[in-house]
Amino acid sequence: MRAKRLLILAGKLAVAGLLIGWLLRSGTLDFGALSLFFERPSLLIANLAVFAFSTVLGALRWRLLLRLADVHLPVGRAMQLAFTAVFFNVVVPGNIGGDVVKSIYVAREVAPEKRTSVFVIAFLDRLLALAGLVGVACVLTLARGGEVWADPRLRQLALAVLALTAGTFIAPIVLLVVIRRSGKRLEDWTSGPSKISKILAQLVKAARLVSSGPKTLLVALGLAVASHVSGIILFSTLATAITTHDVSVTSLASVYPIGMLTMVLPISYAGFGVGHVAFDQLFAMIGLTGGATVLNVYLIGQTIPCLLGAIPYLTLRREAPPTDADLAPTIPAD
Repeated sequence: MRAKRLLILAGKLAVAGLLIGWLLRSGTLDFGALSLFFERPSLLIANLAVFAFSTVLGALRWRLLLRLADVHLPVGRAMQLAFTAVFFNVVVPGNIGGDVVKSIYVAREVAPEKRTSVFVIAFLDRLLALAGLVGVACVLTLARGGEVWADPRLRQLALAVLALTAGTFIAPIVLLVVIRRSGKRLEDWTSGPSKISKILAQLVKAARLVSSGPKTLLVALGLAVASHVSGIILFSTLATAITTHDVSVTSLASVYPIGMLTMVLPISYAGFGVGHVAFDQLFAMIGLTGGATVLNVYLIGQTIPCLLGAIPYLTLRREAPPTDADLAPTIPAD
């Protein structure tokens, strides 16, 4: 299993390296643009502010969602684990993600019957982060009105965003309504002596907890939206500085979320290379150049501060590190 993980990681790194190398040879990617952070300290400060703002909001959103599982995490502990998670996401590629790591530490501190819910909350948190990104894109795209529909290229992007919005919001809402109305029946259906039945029963129970707090979900979605708005504003500012064109937030409304979503595809490490190519093409669709370079500056600017998560992680070293056994859902004893 370990050899397989290393092989997959090596393949992803190779894909990222090949794509970035190709962009460098073609002249569409300029690493020299990173000097902007030294030439214009205000951009460096803004970059660090957005990183801190997004991480803190992410910690508060996760802490809020944990209340649905009746898990009350102190603010300080939530911040410690959130910054540790971003550190893991950068330093331990191809192993277990930061979201899983922070969930493991919380799961160890709660009653066994709540542990599955803790991991479900981590998954829900990622879904709400995605929903926030798509929601912002939809609102900004619609705000441009006729300008979008008059341009065939922008119309394609707008239709893609609207399709993403429908898929991101309609299906989960329908699922929550079904769980809210028929959750007890589903829980009865999944009850049984087998381990699979017990896992399914716990998942249904966790889903019922999630569906019981629609107001909490809306507040958490609002925090995700605020985080993505700050990211788009920073991206727009960097694009304006790099391309020397006035790249407004609304002009990036369709480009930014689609480009970011391409980085979720498990093709290369952390989406590097794939995202660069995607942004280069997306910028071309709105009549701009330098998309790969803008993304590169943005990604590196937001990735390097993640190393600061080593500080809270060192405070966790006194606790037992996560093991493979911690990754499995807790099965009630027979």
